Amino acid sequence: MNQTFLSAHIYNDEILKIFLSVLSGSILGFEREIRGKSAGFRTLALICFGSTIFTICSYLLGVVDNRDRIAANIITGVGFLGAGVIFRNNITVSGITTAASIWIAAAIGMLIGIGEFTLAGISVALSLFILYAMDYIQFWIDDRFQHRDYVIIFKNKQESTTLSHQLKVFGLKYNNLKVARTSDSQITLEVQVTGKKNKLEGFNDWLLNQETIDSFDW
Repeated sequence: MNQTFLSAHIYNDEILKIFLSVLSGSILGFEREIRGKSAGFRTLALICFGSTIFTICSYLLGVVDNRDRIAANIITGVGFLGAGVIFRNNITVSGITTAASIWIAAAIGMLIGIGEFTLAGISVALSLFILYAMDYIQFWIDDRFQHRDYVIIFKNKQESTTLSHQLKVFGLKYNNLKVARTSDSQITLEVQVTGKKNKLEGFNDWLLNQETIDSFDW
């Protein structure tokens, strides 16, 4: 009788873990879903859910010395899933945060699988803080410390010398200034500029109004 009661208790405990993992993954996935990311509500719920199931299996199999084997394979499998949502477009890379969300969802699922409910709850809360609240901090940083790589083509050499002075007027910092001359006497300047977004936009307006500038790109 006691053995039957103990088995039922363990069984109910595993069911609780499964439901908690689905809930935790859904909470993380909801944040990704409302931002229109590739790995959203259902994906993160399934990843967290699957990690919990594999973790439960790792100790239900009864292999004491190799309980970490399945956990290690979970990390490997999640790595492949994360790589699938990372895309490179020219010089920009997107999907890294979503890949990290997949990784942390699997980790939370593993915590739930071993019964560390408190740590899993704290991890979910901190993950939401990083994904949602810290997004505003990231926006503030990006607005004040933007980096742009400019390629500016001047019609003649004399006018190209005014660029460094104009950058100082706008309060912008620059480095990696490269100068090249084409066969038709045009001067090409490549420069990395750093500063606030509004100052960079003002610099763009100045470039647009200069008749001595044949073209520019960033």
